Amino acid sequence: MRAQRELHAKTNEIPELAPAIARLGLTGTVVTVDALHTRTETARYLAEDKHAYYQMTVKANQPGLLQAIAAALAGPDADFAETTWTEEGTGHGRRERRSIRTAPAADITWPYAAQVFRIRRDSGPTHGPWTHKEITFGITSLPATMARPHHLAIYARNHWSVENREHYVRDKTFCEDLQRVRTGSQPSAYAAIRNLVIGAFRRAGYANIAHTRRYYGRDEQRTLTLYRYPKTGIRHIRPHSTNTPGPCTSP
Repeated sequence: MRAQRELHAKTNEIPELAPAIARLGLTGTVVTVDALHTRTETARYLAEDKHAYYQMTVKANQPGLLQAIAAALAGPDADFAETTWTEEGTGHGRRERRSIRTAPAADITWPYAAQVFRIRRDSGPTHGPWTHKEITFGITSLPATMARPHHLAIYARNHWSVENREHYVRDKTFCEDLQRVRTGSQPSAYAAIRNLVIGAFRRAGYANIAHTRRYYGRDEQRTLTLYRYPKTGIRHIRPHSTNTPGPCTSP
């Protein structure tokens, strides 16, 4: 479930979260947010006003909370044997191991907190030693009776799929951050067009948005087919035409 809201020049994402999701029915759902929105007022809003559960990433912008969570999860693996889940996989020329351990949030001062967790990600070449380690912390209002460690790991991983499937595509494939359109309703119009294009590609079953954009950009007839328009009265462009959109041209 997603929502989008235009930000004014003199504000930022933090106060806009509540208005963005105000009309969404979130009762009983799990809302995941990144560290920017890990705030007490956000936790209360989600729990009290939206009757939802939250899962928040905790970083240095909440130093007291981060220190308390790290202390609650410190210790040897044997101490967390009953609340640890690990998975390992291989892909894209490397292997990755993800491990999560959880603990009750009884001594954590945070609205509606039920559990805290630590996720460790180790990665390296397919054949060879682990070469990279990353550790993140988080807090959730989901009690252990509703969400075991592997459930929280899935929520965390699905949260970053939004970054990979949406934000990365906008920033890299469509170069949204480099656009110089700033005035009037133009930014909203361009954002709507990008949403339309990305949504159409996803709905058609394409995974590689950059490749798909180049494919459809070479032939207007393909674009008509994508949007189910008849092939009449449109100038045909040969598939090998050099009239191909660059990596940072408008959609």
